Amino acid sequence: MRFSWLVGGLLAGGRMLTARRLWRGVVVGVSYLLARTRLAWLPPKYPLFLGVEPTTACNLRCPQCISGLRAFSRPTGRLDPSLLEALMEELHPYLWGVLFYFQGEPLIHPEIGRLILLVSRYRLLSSLSTNGHFLTEEKCYELIAAGLTHIRISIDGMTSESYEKYRVGGNLALVQAGVERLLRMRRAMRSRFPLIELQFIAFKHNRQEIPEFYRWARAVKADFARVKTAQILELTPEAYDTWIPEEGSRYIKDKSGTVRLNAKLPNRCWRLWRAAEITWDGQILPCCFDKNAEYAFGSLREGRFSEIWEGAKAESFRRQVFQARESIDICRNCSEGVPTWL
Repeated sequence: MRFSWLVGGLLAGGRMLTARRLWRGVVVGVSYLLARTRLAWLPPKYPLFLGVEPTTACNLRCPQCISGLRAFSRPTGRLDPSLLEALMEELHPYLWGVLFYFQGEPLIHPEIGRLILLVSRYRLLSSLSTNGHFLTEEKCYELIAAGLTHIRISIDGMTSESYEKYRVGGNLALVQAGVERLLRMRRAMRSRFPLIELQFIAFKHNRQEIPEFYRWARAVKADFARVKTAQILELTPEAYDTWIPEEGSRYIKDKSGTVRLNAKLPNRCWRLWRAAEITWDGQILPCCFDKNAEYAFGSLREGRFSEIWEGAKAESFRRQVFQARESIDICRNCSEGVPTWL
């Protein structure tokens, strides 16, 4: 971690916080502690963060991603900026930030700069996760000018062969050039933002390249670099044997061949308290592990966010998580409460 990451984070947080938002943070935190300790059940009226899906489209065909596999069972498309604008009008006094990512590659959205501006004008934190293939000079300028706070760029291999084994259809040299271009343009525009984080997902085939990843991140002077454990879509022995390394894994496989998370799932979920996921077409989901919107609380086409967030479906799902989390299929492959960073 570079000093610029710490300074930038403090500056962004200080700019975002107001008395009301600070109070909302206290309320959400206390509410969760009361629920966790079974002292009271008072779910927050609003989350602190939104995950917003700009598009389901992606240029890559990553084999453990439903976007890459084109395996959606829900409608696909891209976000109408007017939907985000309505959300911000309702929620901006209470939110801390918006993450532009769920499924798909967000930089494919033709108005991604406009989406970021809709968040920036309310002095909210904004973040974007990308595979890094569209960091042209024009796009870099658009992201910086729109006020993006943070960008996470995935680089899952330091040779073309290992990179393309998972990032099928990708080009490592193109991504690395885009990272360097974004850093260079940020300096030229005399901006601290976006803070640039590089992420390396550790698979069986690329784990030996982690030291080289850190060396390159230091050489280009990225603000932060870290390594994440790999996730597989289905907990099958075949997927485990293909992708998961013996060391540094969130999974274990027992003698019978059963694959499961390497931790006991507690009957609680902080993510469920602090954040909500919004699909491109306005469905409100409990979290980013509900990839096909099987547990949607409702749609913004049917009512305001607060009505749906406090509705019967949301209440039922939260109570089930706090009573029998392992009974919910998406929770059995969820990283909440499981170490995911190496």
